[in-house]
Amino acid sequence: MTTEEVSHTHREGFYGALRQNDLEKLSKIYSDDYMLVRPDGNTFSKAQILEDLKAHALSFKSIELTNENIRIHGSVGILTGDSQITTVRDGEESNTGFRLVAVYSKQNGRIELVHFQSSPLPR
Repeated sequence: MTTEEVSHTHREGFYGALRQNDLEKLSKIYSDDYMLVRPDGNTFSKAQILEDLKAHALSFKSIELTNENIRIHGSVGILTGDSQITTVRDGEESNTGFRLVAVYSKQNGRIELVHFQSSPLPR
């Protein structure tokens, strides 16, 4: 695994699928044991987050990633950075900034998102 592969998978694959609301593509990016930890501490599995995205008519108007740092440990890539997103959920638009950790794993020639966690940016 390389830093370029992780960056491309995150920016074009993961963020691209979110922007396009492509749940099928997300399903292929998320590992079967994927876990999302939101800033409020709530956790979601792959099935739960895909259902949540579908049920709440969530769309991503913009997603920006800054301060990207990627560390590679064998077949695991850990991406940290700051993200600014504009979403529309159930008709309500919101802007959110957060610091994130995304853990990618390369298995059988595929890179999958295993874990994603975000925290509010310091003021």
